[in-house]
Amino acid sequence: MTRRLLGLVAAALALGLFAGLLLHLAALRESLGAELRRHQQALAPVAAAALAPYAAQPALLAERAGRLAEQAGLQSLRVRAGMEAALELQRSPAAMSAPSWFAAAITRDVPAGEATADGPPTVQVRLQADPAAAIEAAWRGTLAWMAWGLAATVVVVLATLALLRQWRSALAAAAARAREIGGDGLAALDGAPPPGAVPELDEIARALDAAVLRLRGLFDAQAAQVAQLRQRVQTDAVTGLPVREQFVSRLADLLSDPVGPAVALLLVRVPALERLNERHGREATDRLLAALADVLLTYVDRVAGACAGRLNGTDFALGLPAAGIARETAEALQRALRATPPARLAGARFLLGGCDGLREIAAGEALAAADAALARTEAGDTSDPAQWIVIDDLPDARGGGRAWREQLEQALQQSRVRLGAYPVVDAQGTLIHLECPLRVQLEPGGEYQVARRWLALAARSGLLHEFDRAAIELALAAIEADGRPRCVHVAARSFASAEFVARVRGSLEAAPMAARRLAIEWTDSERSASSVALRSALAQWRHAGVTVGVEHAGASPQALPALKELGVQFVKIDARHLRGLAQDDAVRGYARSLVTLVHSLGLVALAEGIDEPLDLQALWALGFDGATGTAVRLDGV
Repeated sequence: MTRRLLGLVAAALALGLFAGLLLHLAALRESLGAELRRHQQALAPVAAAALAPYAAQPALLAERAGRLAEQAGLQSLRVRAGMEAALELQRSPAAMSAPSWFAAAITRDVPAGEATADGPPTVQVRLQADPAAAIEAAWRGTLAWMAWGLAATVVVVLATLALLRQWRSALAAAAARAREIGGDGLAALDGAPPPGAVPELDEIARALDAAVLRLRGLFDAQAAQVAQLRQRVQTDAVTGLPVREQFVSRLADLLSDPVGPAVALLLVRVPALERLNERHGREATDRLLAALADVLLTYVDRVAGACAGRLNGTDFALGLPAAGIARETAEALQRALRATPPARLAGARFLLGGCDGLREIAAGEALAAADAALARTEAGDTSDPAQWIVIDDLPDARGGGRAWREQLEQALQQSRVRLGAYPVVDAQGTLIHLECPLRVQLEPGGEYQVARRWLALAARSGLLHEFDRAAIELALAAIEADGRPRCVHVAARSFASAEFVARVRGSLEAAPMAARRLAIEWTDSERSASSVALRSALAQWRHAGVTVGVEHAGASPQALPALKELGVQFVKIDARHLRGLAQDDAVRGYARSLVTLVHSLGLVALAEGIDEPLDLQALWALGFDGATGTAVRLDGV
């Protein structure tokens, strides 16, 4: 558009100069012709009178005529004295600096000046003046006119360029606002003033801002609706607690936290629940269960990271990210439960069992250990409420920190690391990328261990960002070797290391072709979207061509618009939100709403951990863009 405007301005200026020159030449032609006519008509009587005294002396007449022609700048002079033959004088035109085309353009045929002087004999004079001097004067004037015209043109061009720069800046601001609507984020427009420098664009800018605000409102409303649906699907209708699958997933996060404390896990059982229903009615029993849930949720609200859930009809669970407090918490729970009015139902009891000091074990193992303690509670003498608690104290697996660090450092130094490869494919079976978790050989010659075996140790040893960098280096080398796109995981805390971010940027710049086929993902969290270090790192990596995304998403639909603002391009939905998709209408409804929200934000929706072929087929019907898991197969992987 700018080039077209500049071309139009240049054409208009050139046409204006050309038209002005033509008009100027036409005016000079008229004025020069009129001036020559007046000059010749005025000069002829004077010449006739000056030559009349010499009419009888032909030789002297010729001399005087020649001198007159030279002094008056005449081009031709014809003198007739009486009946004598006419005297004809011709002079060559004077030399001119003006170009011939200019002289031809402004000269025209002008009638010669004629006059007669009476006397014996009569003298007749016919003369034409030489226009060279007038043409020279006109040429100098034209040069001055052209100089002023060019100067004015330069001023107009400079002013036009300045105006166009101002317009381009304002248009760029308006275009950036428009791109924000469906491109790189929405929050960046908060408080942004309209362009202002070009008043005509202010209305457009205000309209774009209003559109963005409306879109943000729509996204927020859609996210809130999806969150409400998740609440209905993933929580128990009677107590409002998360269902078993959700609690187990949250417990697994607590147990695998590499920097968190050991975990205390408590199970609460309401025995003989069916008899309570028969004896007191479902409403009274539901009030009892709701009271139990309220007590558990008190800990969730007051203890950061705590989680609670309903495992089945009679069993409830509480996970606390703190070691050495299980027994104290169980006793406090017993007192709080006995103090609630619904717990005064005849026959109502609460049995508690649990484990303390849990770390680096699977959630299923932790639940099994706590269930064993609860079973011993139920099998014991339950006549005394003080004995309705059994807690198994398990050791906190923290020992050998220095030895572990040395072992991990040696694994890095000796390059005893490699990548796994799990295909992420679309509905047609086309590879999107290979998901490549890092494997570490802790003992020379031993097996390569999955992240669950070494990740926590690396985090506590301060080496996590080194392993993340090693994964990126391996992925870049593998892409250069076979050209297949790959995706690696980076821990959120690695983004805080400026050295890590800079070294990764250097690696990406050193392998630009491979960088464009690399994806980097991290675990979704509400805190990550507000991280300045994360924003800076992602901006640098995206500039290098890397695709960025989040994994284990779906628990907080409200966080998805914020992730969009970070420049995230794909979202991997956690398997816990998708299990049973083919059979469970509620899970399918939540997944459909979730993928709709992701697509409305312009993101790619991927599913992770899909183990059942029927669930995989259901995903494609819902519009997911890709999936990974044991149900996914790809030749050669």
